[in-house]
Order: sequence, then C-alpha cells, then structure tokens
Amino acid sequence: PCDKYIISGSHEGKISLYSVESGKPEQVLDPQNGKFTLSIAYSPDGKYIASGGIDGIINIFDVAAGKVAQTLEGHAMSVRSLCFSPDSQMLLTASDDGHMKLYDVAHSDVVGTLSGHSSWVLSVSFSGDGKSFASSSSDKTVKIWNVAERQCLHTFSDHQDQVWGVKYSPDSSKVIS
Repeated sequence: PCDKYIISGSHEGKISLYSVESGKPEQVLDPQNGKFTLSIAYSPDGKYIASGGIDGIINIFDVAAGKVAQTLEGHAMSVRSLCFSPDSQMLLTASDDGHMKLYDVAHSDVVGTLSGHSSWVLSVSFSGDGKSFASSSSDKTVKIWNVAERQCLHTFSDHQDQVWGVKYSPDSSKVIS
C-alpha cells in the first residue's frame, strides 16, 4: 500500500519492515513460535501483514499494534502464496496441500475452500475489482476463478513446467504467469 518499506520474512517466522530510504529495519513483527516464512502479503489498507509458513500456519499481524492479530490453521502443508482482496476484507491463500482458502479477515473465518489443481498451488492473485482471482500450480496450469461463486472459469495449460508466479496486470485485462 505504500512505497516506504520492503518487507521480508525469516526462517523463524519474523517479519521485518525495512525503510526504503535508509535500508534499516524499522519494525520487526514476531509471532513467537513461528516457522520458516514462505509468503508475505501487505493489505491494501496498510493495516495488516499476513505471512504463510512452511508448517501451513498463517499469521496476520496488526501493523500498528506490532503483534499477531490472528493465527489461521486451515492448511495441511506449506503456504506458498497469499494475497489480500483489493478492499482488504478477504485473504486468499495457496498451499502445497493443493487447496486455496478464502478467509474473512475481520472474523478469521474460512469462507471458501477451492480445489482444482492436481498438485501444489504456488501462487494466487486477485483481480483489481476483487471479483476474480488467478492461481498457478506445479501441475503446469493457470486457472481463473470467480470469487462469489467459488468456481473455476477457465484453465490455461500452456506452460511446459511448474508455474511459480501469477499476477493480474494493473488494469486486470491480462494475467501474467
């Protein structure tokens, strides 16, 4: 949401916010018993940072308070990717367990579990309007999903190998993978 920080995760699950200007850490968020961080997302409203761990645990940090606001335990395996919806109300997660989960951030509730990839889900990205999202997988596919209906709208099978990243273009007219 801002260009003031670079955010990184550690093997201990700690999240560090580094100043772009000075290069020095300005804040460290510690989940206490955290595990290796595989993924990080900053909410568009700037209130939360979510981290996905190698143990399948998701921590949502309240940036202003500097502490864990919620811990989500919905995945059986590593959380490879996560992203907030454009309105910061939902968190979308992707895991090696082959599933994607949608969480209501305010209530810590799973509002949807989506399956459709035949292997690890490696990356997820919301469209600019939040009505759809894209997912990519080690099954060599990219899928487009309807958020409201929790349904796959289209599958692209054009890759020759694992698809490690997927992202909507700024105007959401294209998906880059």
